[in-house]
Amino acid sequence: MALMGAAMSTVNCAEKRVSTRRDIMDAVINDILPWIEENLFDESLRIKSVTARSGYGHWHFQRLFRQHTGINLATYIRVRRIIRAAFSVAFSDKHIFDIAIENGFSSQQNFSRTFKEYLNLSPIFFRQACSGQEAAFRQLTLDLHRDYAFLFFR
Repeated sequence: MALMGAAMSTVNCAEKRVSTRRDIMDAVINDILPWIEENLFDESLRIKSVTARSGYGHWHFQRLFRQHTGINLATYIRVRRIIRAAFSVAFSDKHIFDIAIENGFSSQQNFSRTFKEYLNLSPIFFRQACSGQEAAFRQLTLDLHRDYAFLFFR
């Protein structure tokens, strides 16, 4: 009986440790997400700077991030930048190059390629399709919202 009690105590202790570790990891991820949002416009925002900010090793943090969000860190940053840029493309008359640089992309070519990858339209065609209409913008970004819905509740 005493042996069974000791075994149960060990299991309970291990469960608490796992729960506490998971809570800590969740807190780290939840702390880093607003920081990423604040730094999205900075072209120097890279996985290395995010992992350094977290205090965890490069690969370990990326694994934790993916477990927490269901998406890898690089994709998260890219999608958040595209979402912000899509709004500017749709509702401003800024040059595409300026929008690309303002949203942390290194070049207009890189921006246009990434934009088309996620929205299935080049920035120019996206702008024409939206032509200042909020309803059109919502319709064209519906796929992004559906595929990356977890990015929008933060």
